[in-house]
Amino acid sequence: MKVKSLKENCFKYLEDVSKELLTQKILFAIAELSAEKMGPVKLSEIAEKTTGAHDKSKQDLVRLTIEKSLLKCGLAEKLKYASNDVRYILTAYRFQKIKEIDSFRGESSQPIGDVFELPKNTWPISDEFYLLLAKKYGYEQSLKKLHSDFDSDVIPRGKYETLNSDYKKSLDQINEKLDSKYSGLEALVVSES
Repeated sequence: MKVKSLKENCFKYLEDVSKELLTQKILFAIAELSAEKMGPVKLSEIAEKTTGAHDKSKQDLVRLTIEKSLLKCGLAEKLKYASNDVRYILTAYRFQKIKEIDSFRGESSQPIGDVFELPKNTWPISDEFYLLLAKKYGYEQSLKKLHSDFDSDVIPRGKYETLNSDYKKSLDQINEKLDSKYSGLEALVVSES
């Protein structure tokens, strides 16, 4: 997942000091709803989650907040499906605060602090990814057990070679799919323990 650079005036919406602000509530609501739906979410759904109501006045308040802060800062994107069907989605789930520097050499930016990540449970990651991870872990553990059983003379050489070949082939296919379809995501989602 890419890291989105944000100026200090936009990064503030992610910080703890903004916890009670409607803007941060909307940001996290979009993230949570997008993860549930695995796609963009409607204004009425965001209003319902953030204010507890989805009447027109609450929707207008949420829409204005999105337009004046999240869209302006590039934190969210507005998608028009039809004239009366507008949905929103976040542009990133990992953010870096930057400080813009104007000098005689031109404009540049400098990162400030650590990368901020929205909680991983709000990332729109498909079930297939987690299924592949589980299969990968299972094959890795099976291969370890197979090797230890062979070293302990519990399993004959012919059976060991057949199983070892099959497991490695399956593990390679899983790793190939993870690398091609979900490149880099495993390192972000799985924490070593």
